[in-house]
Amino acid sequence: MKTLSRLIAVGAFFGLAGCGLGGTFHVESFLDQEISGDDFYSCLAAEYQDRATSEVYVDCEWRHSVLFAEKGRAALAGGPVAPFDPANVPWGRKVLDSELPELQEARGRLIAALDNGGRDERGCACAKAQRYYDGWVEQASDNEFGVDGAFFGGRGGPVQPERVASEKVAFYEALTECEAAAADQDFVIYFGFDKFNLTSAAMAVIDEVANFTKEFNNPTVNVVGHTDTSGSVAYNQGLSQRRSNAVANALAAQGVTVGSVGAVGESEPAVPTGDGVREPLNRRAVIEVR
Repeated sequence: MKTLSRLIAVGAFFGLAGCGLGGTFHVESFLDQEISGDDFYSCLAAEYQDRATSEVYVDCEWRHSVLFAEKGRAALAGGPVAPFDPANVPWGRKVLDSELPELQEARGRLIAALDNGGRDERGCACAKAQRYYDGWVEQASDNEFGVDGAFFGGRGGPVQPERVASEKVAFYEALTECEAAAADQDFVIYFGFDKFNLTSAAMAVIDEVANFTKEFNNPTVNVVGHTDTSGSVAYNQGLSQRRSNAVANALAAQGVTVGSVGAVGESEPAVPTGDGVREPLNRRAVIEVR
């Protein structure tokens, strides 16, 4: 095993030598570092370590490896570590003007997801999204020569457009998980006894939901109506439906797309009671945002 390890090390050394050694020894300690943990920053450091390793040993891009290693080290230190700004890439080349709007919009979505609970709720998915976003920016700005042979100005488009597409697909897949984690929240609206009208307090919740969902890309919004145990089962089923309908209509009026509108009557109380009990906390509609 020791002989094999030495052979691997020698092979890696000559691989680096073939790429040009400038700057690579600045990242070797990070590439060899053992990273553990499942929080956002640990996962982000591991993602950047994997990317930095690929930049050196696969693409011979030691300059980019240094940048990813620096971000990985910052993540290990607890951040903050922001995704690359496509309008100001650190290696000097520029993203084509035609590609910039989508990259900027995607960056905004990623930052919104991170800032709205993504780092805490599903840190590794969000770390993966940031890694692939940065890879997308890198590939989109890798245009020193360009697909049509442009020199120095870098305006001919990415050298490897298929890799731009691959990074983009991987980013959006990871972003879907990151956004879903950040958007995972329930809101509750309460009703008076035998009522389904929306009070001013209820409308404040409707406004809160409308503002919350604007921060995410097409979240799933479901409404479920409930009642207490006062009254017959059949009557309460209908009352819970009227409550969920009232909430769904108010959300729609605010521009929120509601996926499903359900009603469970008295069958799922927030506070378990006996039959015929007027319990205010059970007279409610739950708005699920996923």
